[in-house]
Amino acid sequence: MDIRFVLYFVVPVILGAVILVAGAIFLVIDSRRKKQAGDVETGDWETTGGKIIASHLEQHEARKDDQTGTHIDINFEPIIEYVYTVNNQEYRSNKVFPGDHIYFSQKAAQEILNEHPLNMYMPVKYMPDDPSASSLENRPGGTNYMHVFGLVFTSFGVLVCCFTTFMTFIVMGRYK
Repeated sequence: MDIRFVLYFVVPVILGAVILVAGAIFLVIDSRRKKQAGDVETGDWETTGGKIIASHLEQHEARKDDQTGTHIDINFEPIIEYVYTVNNQEYRSNKVFPGDHIYFSQKAAQEILNEHPLNMYMPVKYMPDDPSASSLENRPGGTNYMHVFGLVFTSFGVLVCCFTTFMTFIVMGRYK
């Protein structure tokens, strides 16, 4: 095999493939996290007014066994009880975010509680078909870095592989 072929084609394509696979792994991890969190779309939900009537932090412990021993992960869930009215019927809920329970560090959970003080009036999103299904927020804030990294790495990996293949044919055509 010609050394130029290895330098101009094989090495860059392998590098591009590794970057592409890393991006795909990020996207799979993001997809599983969303599925595990019970990601619920609230785009078609209605909004009404609600009032915060109680709030506290709930602590959750999870035991994890690995080669180094047993570890206990401590996470927190902000529990915010609120009341809201839909079609002259009062509902109660404590779902801050739609979907399954979402756990945070103590600091992050406390910040969520601080944003929703007692007796505060605020918008409540509810499902039109089932007004008992509601939430105060769409989903936890912040950028979904795992998804962004996955898209960037996958795109860059494909770009490297395509560009390398294209340039190899040009360069190798000159040396024949």
